Order: sequence, then structure tokens, then C-alpha cells
Amino acid sequence: MKYIKEDVEQMLINHLKSEAKKTEIALKIEEYEERLEYAGTVNEDTKEEVIEAMQLSSNTVSDAPRSITNKISDITAETAINYEKELNHINKEDREYLERKIDDLKAEEKRLDKEIVRVKNMLMQLSDEEEFVIKIFYMKKSKWDYVSQQYCAEFQKPKSIKQLQNIRDMALESMLEIINVGT
Repeated sequence: MKYIKEDVEQMLINHLKSEAKKTEIALKIEEYEERLEYAGTVNEDTKEEVIEAMQLSSNTVSDAPRSITNKISDITAETAINYEKELNHINKEDREYLERKIDDLKAEEKRLDKEIVRVKNMLMQLSDEEEFVIKIFYMKKSKWDYVSQQYCAEFQKPKSIKQLQNIRDMALESMLEIINVGT
């Protein structure tokens, strides 16, 4: 995939948010994994317990009018047909949900990690001035007059907005060269 200037700018704008999301995802994965350790294991019902509960909770044939229900009227047959589904529902549903959530979060974490590493890699090769302008303008979402003030305070020399924009453009060119290597 060949990146263009707008792609790099969007990655820079979203960089801090991506880092925050990655941290939150790591925390959520940890929470889900802790819940997964206990899901369905604290009070796991055996096959016999599920069958007994199904038979005790089933309505008798005389309790339900025949014209209204499509249910199997034989309690033993209904239990035999549905007990595995009921057992799975009681003991496994939470585990499957948690495992899916963990897999989804890990995929998103991997995507964010690649984006974060790309941005850091692109920034690493910039000069101090270029990196400063890029970080203040894109990551701190500042206006050019603020960038100019901060630049003067940091480097003890004033630069016009046009000069700062030229520094930004040179930095973006350099970053595109890095990110598009091999494409």
C-alpha cells in the first residue's frame, strides 16, 4: 500500500488517541482474561444436574393447552433432545463470549500497535526542529501562531508561519519516503 500525505497526517493526528486506545484495550483484555478464568467454572453444572433441573422445571402435559404449544409433550424426550444445548448455555456461553471479545480486542490491539510503531519510526529520523513542529501541529492539534510561539520558546529563535510550514512539508516528505519504502 502506498501512503500519501493525507494518510500520514491522519496517523499523526490520531497518534495520541491510538496510544490511549491501545492502553485501554490492554486493560480490557486483562479484565476479560480474568473473567474467563472464572466463567463457567465457579459453579459449573454437571450433566446430571442440568437434566434433573430440566425435568423438574418442565410443565406437565396437562399444564399446557394442546392447541397453543408446539412443545414436545414428553418431558424425558424433550430433556434428551435439549440437555446438551442447555448444558452449553449454562456453562459455556460466557466463556465463548469472552473468548470472542478477547480475540476481537487482540486484533484491534495489533492494528493499533502497527500504526503506533509506524508513527514512532517516521518521527525517529526527523531533525529536532521537524519533530517539534510535527508534534505540536498534528499531535497537539495546535494553530500555526501557537506553533510559532512554542518554536521560539524551544529553540530561542523566531520563525515565520511560512518557515514553519516549510519545515513541516520537508518533514512530511521525509516521513513519506520512510513509510513508502519497498512499495
